[in-house]
Amino acid sequence: MRNIASMCWLGFGLLTLACDEGGVSSPCPGDQVPCGSACVARGACITSPNGGQANGSGTASTTRTPVDPGPYSSPDCTDSSTSTGTLRAQFSGANLSATSDDSATKQYRLSTNWWNKFDGQTIAYDGLSFTVNNPNDVGTEDDNPIGFPTMYVGTYDGTATANSNLPKLVSSLTTVPTVFSTNAADGARDHYNATYDVWLTPTEATLKSGEYAPPLDGAYLMVWLFDPTKRQPRGQKRASSHTVEGVENTWDVWIDPRSDKSAPCISYVAKTPVNGLAFDLNDFIKDAVKNDTGITNDMYLSVVFAGFEIWSGGTDLQVKNFCVNVN
Repeated sequence: MRNIASMCWLGFGLLTLACDEGGVSSPCPGDQVPCGSACVARGACITSPNGGQANGSGTASTTRTPVDPGPYSSPDCTDSSTSTGTLRAQFSGANLSATSDDSATKQYRLSTNWWNKFDGQTIAYDGLSFTVNNPNDVGTEDDNPIGFPTMYVGTYDGTATANSNLPKLVSSLTTVPTVFSTNAADGARDHYNATYDVWLTPTEATLKSGEYAPPLDGAYLMVWLFDPTKRQPRGQKRASSHTVEGVENTWDVWIDPRSDKSAPCISYVAKTPVNGLAFDLNDFIKDAVKNDTGITNDMYLSVVFAGFEIWSGGTDLQVKNFCVNVN
């Protein structure tokens, strides 16, 4: 994972207290909190551990041939929603009521999260799908994404999505079937990624209001669908073409150890670009535990995010489907 640090991050991972460093020099009014260069309502600033180191000098974007168009699906994760709308503010969100596999009412949360730069970006959603529009081609020249538009389940900043079955002890996980389908690998793949951002915490306590990142003795786990040509994960590459049992493809593994400002960040980056995954997230968690990356069996799976870290552009990036079941 990367620090979304500069909006509150350190490198390729998240930041220390997610949103306390980005340019707001005086206290925010009322119950608002700093996020990048703005004051926002609590819960509106979601930090991803990335941030992003530049990967070489810039060259012109090149559109690529479509990659495995999917659609991705799993009989073990078939949540659906009829919610529709468009989010137009820098920091806004929507609770998406979903029908789950067992017919129970479940909830997902969608967040715009343009924490670093905003000039008219919008997010249109239709069920458990959303599409990005960046009409003014907002971008950044530094290592900080302009934002992390995302959908998630779990409890973040004191707000819980219904029937997520989170937090749950890592050693007690049986399966975590999930689907993340996008069109992101079909584009230039230069200044954005498509990624899971998974937060693990040291106890079963949920993240309370005002808590914007896992504690230092927790961890971030990221799963990137491809390696952007001009960006790279936080930390150092510790393994190349690594095989994760139960999951197709091979993976470069980047690790940024725990510091006094951030929990450790472990990023799995697909060697062969894909538009999506339908898999068991627990396979990555077990692999991270087995290989002593900083994630342990006595941690708790707490929040599962999926979306796009965007450094520039991003118009027409689409999450076609997102689903997570924690068992």
